[in-house]
Amino acid sequence: MIPISSQSPTLPSHNSLNYELLSLTAICGEVPCACSSHLTASESYRKKVVTSLTHDKLLRIFSRQHLRGYRLGVRGKRLLLQQEPERFEFYLSGCSDTNAIKSEVSRRIRLHRIAQTYVTMLNAGALIYRNEKPPIFSPAASGPFRIEQPCFYDSREMKEAELEMLKIRGSRMAGALFTYSRVFAVYNSMEFLPIFEPQVEMRAKVMLEQVYRTKVSFNLNASGLLLSDNMDTLRTLLERAQTGKRDHFLLHDGYEHFYFLTNDFYGETLLRLLCSPESITQLDALLQQDFQSPSSGSRFEHDTLTDSGAPVLFSYLPDIPRLFRFISAINFLKYSGIIVCFDFQADALRPLCGDSIELQTIDFQNFKARFLPFI
Repeated sequence: MIPISSQSPTLPSHNSLNYELLSLTAICGEVPCACSSHLTASESYRKKVVTSLTHDKLLRIFSRQHLRGYRLGVRGKRLLLQQEPERFEFYLSGCSDTNAIKSEVSRRIRLHRIAQTYVTMLNAGALIYRNEKPPIFSPAASGPFRIEQPCFYDSREMKEAELEMLKIRGSRMAGALFTYSRVFAVYNSMEFLPIFEPQVEMRAKVMLEQVYRTKVSFNLNASGLLLSDNMDTLRTLLERAQTGKRDHFLLHDGYEHFYFLTNDFYGETLLRLLCSPESITQLDALLQQDFQSPSSGSRFEHDTLTDSGAPVLFSYLPDIPRLFRFISAINFLKYSGIIVCFDFQADALRPLCGDSIELQTIDFQNFKARFLPFI
């Protein structure tokens, strides 16, 4: 007979999938089981890790009403609080949603939405742990802070800014992404169409810009970032807008720039690009070699022109308001134009283009080989 060890489990090393899954579960409250496939491509390794964590009672699987998720086991919570309180105590104390988890479907879906956002941010290279990033939303910290690497703060962390956060209760924001030169209000609609309460989200925008000015010392306008499970959501949003069922906060009244990315490797790669203005400038310069300089007198929003003067829009980082204005102007004035996008985005954009707009695609694999090592 093989003796069973009575030794207590130890905290996995930081560079392991075991630790990554355990710590994400701690800061999110509940992580949808499907998210683990975004942490490693190996299904067998993933199963081995989950089996090990559940066997040691560090993790448990909670399943109810067709929702399956990982939650911390009693041992896992105790271990994280004992060994890394500066990283996890904020989430594993008090009556917060991440500590006293409710079983209502709506509450669990919100936890899943934030967890999915965390995975996208983590895979895109953003800092997510409290002991690694500046305490921007802490009332006790005055700043200004230097942002050397993109940092993501979830909506619960943002609520540390107490009085300011009272103004935006009810916001659909999953969190905020800070870079050294920009700040993004991050929304994640998952497989659903996004729904915004304009007045609430406008107050959230003002708060976010105020926090950035006082804590990071840049005077700028915030941008929006909408995450979704698939590109078809972008197509549906723009098709609805063309029929008059438009979301004015998303298209007109909210953020000047509202980017659309997917919760997968494509979206994670483009998020790295979005956080690297130097790489965007290089890619734009490369694309502009085949076109003419933009015209300040053009009636179209554009990035460059063809030899015949047709407007060209770079939409490899889909900016929803710009994309809507470009397509609407082309169709209304009965002109022709070009949209430049990645090959994996083409199927979603093609139905919107009709006969007047040509799609020119960038090979994603070539882009990845050329740019990904530097962003």
